[in-house]
Order: sequence, then C-alpha cells, then structure tokens
Amino acid sequence: MTTPGDDRKLIDEYRNIAAVVTALALLQAATGAISVVGPLTLIAQGASTLTIGAIASSYALGFMLGARLAPAEIRQIGHIRAFAAFAAVGSLAAGGLYISEHTAWWMLMQALIGLSVAGLFASGESWIAGAAPAERRGAVLGFYLVTSKLGFMIGPFLAAYTTPGSAAGFLLVSALFTASLIPVSATRRAEPPAPSAEPFGPVRLWQTAPSAVIAAFIAGVVNGAVMQLYALFITDLSPESVAGMAAVFNAAMMAGTVLAQWPAGMISDHFDRRIVIAVLAAISGLAAGLLALFAMQLPLPLVFLLAALWGAGSLSFYGIAVAHAADRAEPGQAANMMSGILILWATGSMLGPSLAGGVMSLAGGGGLFLFAAVGLFVLAAAMLYRRAGVKQVADIDKGEFAPSTATSVSAADLNPMTEGDEELADEADSPASST
Repeated sequence: MTTPGDDRKLIDEYRNIAAVVTALALLQAATGAISVVGPLTLIAQGASTLTIGAIASSYALGFMLGARLAPAEIRQIGHIRAFAAFAAVGSLAAGGLYISEHTAWWMLMQALIGLSVAGLFASGESWIAGAAPAERRGAVLGFYLVTSKLGFMIGPFLAAYTTPGSAAGFLLVSALFTASLIPVSATRRAEPPAPSAEPFGPVRLWQTAPSAVIAAFIAGVVNGAVMQLYALFITDLSPESVAGMAAVFNAAMMAGTVLAQWPAGMISDHFDRRIVIAVLAAISGLAAGLLALFAMQLPLPLVFLLAALWGAGSLSFYGIAVAHAADRAEPGQAANMMSGILILWATGSMLGPSLAGGVMSLAGGGGLFLFAAVGLFVLAAAMLYRRAGVKQVADIDKGEFAPSTATSVSAADLNPMTEGDEELADEADSPASST
C-alpha cells in the first residue's frame, strides 16, 4: 500500500524525468535544424557535394569521440556540469559556423557539435536511466524516444523560416542548444551514478554477434549519409522551396520509423531477427531505389510516402540489431555489447556521408538514395546469408524487444534488455558474493 509520501516521491521522479526528456528533445530539435541549415548554407556558398559530405563526416567523427569520452567526463565532474559544458560547446560551435566559409573551419566546428551532442546524450540518458523506476523503464524509454523524434521533426520546420547562409539559422541552432539547459537546471533530484557500460571491442563483437555488427555498421553508413545530406536531395527535387520541403521530407522519414519500430521489434521476438532486418532493409532499399530513379517525376505525396517507407525500414532495424546482439551476449554483458554496437554505428556514420557525397558528385542529388539502396540491399543479402549458415537463438532464450537509439553508451543503461546486467551487478556487490 502506497502512502501520500510515496506518491509525492514518484511524482517528483517523473517530473525530473520529464525535465531531462524535454532538454534532450530541444537538443534533437537543434540537430534537426542543423541538418538543414548546414547543407543549405554550404550550397549557397558554392561548396561541392563531396565537400559537404566530408564536413558531415566530421560531425560523425566528433560524435564517435564524444561517445567514447563523455562517460569519463561525467564521472569526473557530474551530470549537471557535464551537460552544461557540452551544451555550451555545441552552442558556441553552431554560432562559430557563421564566422568563416573555410572547409577546415567548418569541419572543426561540426566535429565539436558532434562531440557535444554525444556528450549531451550521454549525460541526459544516464540521468533518465537513474531516475526511471525499474518496473517502468520500458514505458519511460518509449516516451523518451517518441519525444526525441518529435524534437528532431520540429527542428527543420523552425529552420525553414530562416534564409540559407544568414545568421538567423545559426542563431536558431545555438539558441536550441542553450535552451536545453533550462529544464535541466530546474531539476531537484540528486545526480545518478555515471554511465556504467564499457563498449566491447570490435573483435569480440564479431565473435559474439557478427550479424549485429554488419547491421549496425551499415545502419551508420546509410542512415548517417541520408540524415546528414537529405537537404541536398531536396535541392534537386524542389529548388524553389528547399527548406520547407526538407522539413516535410524529414517529418515523413521520422513518422515512418515511429510507426514501424515497435511492430517490427515485436515481430522479431517471434521470428529470426535477421530475417526481420533483411525484410526491413529490402523494403527501405526498394523505397530508396524508387526515390533515386523516379523522384523527379513522381507527385510530391508519393515522394513523401516513399520517404516514410524508407524511414520505416532503414531507421528501424538498428534497434533489432541491438536486440539480436543482446540475445547472444553473455550473462551480465548486454549493456557492454550495446555500447560496442553504438561505436560501430558511429564509425559507419563517419564514413557514410563522405562516400555518399562522392556518389552524389557523379550522379546528382538522386545519388544519395542510390547509395542508400545499394547499402540496404547488401545488408538484406548479408542477413539472409547469415541466416542460412547459423541457427537463430531459441525464442525462450530471447530477451523481449525494447527500442534502441544510436545516441550514447548511456542508452544501454536505460534499455530494459539490460535489467539482468543490473541484477548480476547487485549480486556481485553483495556481501555474500565475496565469501
């Protein structure tokens, strides 16, 4: 039986969770806005698609470094100071993009933005994980993921009201980074423990779950390229209203993944997850191929429908790859496995924009989705090949699917799939375990 005091404590916990989730939604709005402001500004400056791809890759490089370094920084100075420091770096770097048109400067600023975004996710997600009641962690994770995707959808619409290359776009991104500090500053809860997961190395990951390694890496390559460069595709599709059209196109992709992620994950609980990944990759590969070949001739509603199908497939299979890896992880190692998968994803997202930029320099804007289609069909073939050679994990040994996001190693601590890790850790820390 709960007391009024228990109810007030629970309300305070959820209020603190909502504050941090709001802060991360503002962060996602900033990243969504920069995905439009950055490429359109570079186009206005006359940059080539190859240059734009290289600059986008520098963001991913910064993100990968931040994903590795942020947990140690949080342990040193705490969540609130770390969040404030990373938000300040992101805000300054976003404003700094307006200072110079030099490619090297843009690469440095984008790397700093990527590093700060990874640090903010690590700070915020471990904070949410520490505040969420264990029995409600799945619901909290679902609420957080939907809210963050809504933030990423809103950002490009805000950017659509700015002129490409003007100071207003960079001020908008900088303001969103700064605004993320406001809800975090209003929390009253004591800081949670620092992130606990240490990523697996790539060799150990491959030995344990090679299919998850392949899927996570290709997810980084393909999704990193598309989500960083889709504004260039829109430039060819609708040159008269690029920013507004890019915002709608992004919203369609996000809507697709929001609608598909949970059903696809639940289906994967009852079938071989590699088959589900293959089907999702084939669907999104087909949508990408149609966008690459026929987008200029298709009516816009059909283009947006194909964008939603692409998002439903390509932006959903990463979470199933993480679940597949967790199924094969040793007891107590799921969080470390998930963190290692994130680093692989970040490595792929570092390579993807540069490779796609090279393809686009030869094939035009449609080359982005041509690149995506090839990568996705390769993934579908690889999953079917792996399925033919290696038996699936028995249903009884599978963990229940929970959506995963490629944001930080702290996401592993938030995911319900790692609850067994915590129980083992508690046992290891108990007095009985040392006797």
